[in-house]
Amino acid sequence: MDEVPFFDTEVAGSQISASKEQRRRSAVMRAGLEVFAEKGFHLASMDDIAERAGVSKPILYQHFSSKNELYLGILDERVDAIVQQVRSAIESASTNKSRLESAIGCYFNLIDDADLGYRLIFESDFTMNHDVRARVEDVVSQVSRIVGAEVSKQTGMSLGEANILAGGLSGMAQAAAWRWLRLGRPISMELAISQTLDLAWNGLASIQSKEVSPEAEVLHLEDRIS
Repeated sequence: MDEVPFFDTEVAGSQISASKEQRRRSAVMRAGLEVFAEKGFHLASMDDIAERAGVSKPILYQHFSSKNELYLGILDERVDAIVQQVRSAIESASTNKSRLESAIGCYFNLIDDADLGYRLIFESDFTMNHDVRARVEDVVSQVSRIVGAEVSKQTGMSLGEANILAGGLSGMAQAAAWRWLRLGRPISMELAISQTLDLAWNGLASIQSKEVSPEAEVLHLEDRIS
């Protein structure tokens, strides 16, 4: 999957001063992402971010008037990057199964990515803020629409039907990737993607244990009794 640039530093035209300002803004946003991901929104301070970016506070406030504005600016940039990554992953694949695999792989790569963008969007201590919540819901909706449009095109389903399936597939991929990370990456990413793909493509019938342990049989019996 092609890497999406982290905070665009390209500026149209040849004005050196404009390019310098854009690079400085990019450095501030990088620093903000790191500090917000490490400390959370509430514990992070503009002093922390200015120090991390290597700029003075007056310069920092020239670009962002408040911590809230900086956070939302970073969030918007990361949302756009995630949506573009998913779109590119699906468009670069040639078969339905490979498109699904690419979409699932995108989630695993995003959650494993060292740029911390996924954490900022989905795991922030600031997600209950109305503006932040709207952006989180927007990225979920955009990704579902991208996947849904492809499902509709390949199956002939209505967009409404396809979007329901797309929401389920996207949710499965996101939850599987999150769990894989939280368990400490117990298996390789490639195997985790492959297993999630098998489940999504073939259903639970594709996940069969070669040998059932006595402990598993007892648990199954307890489930039926309860």
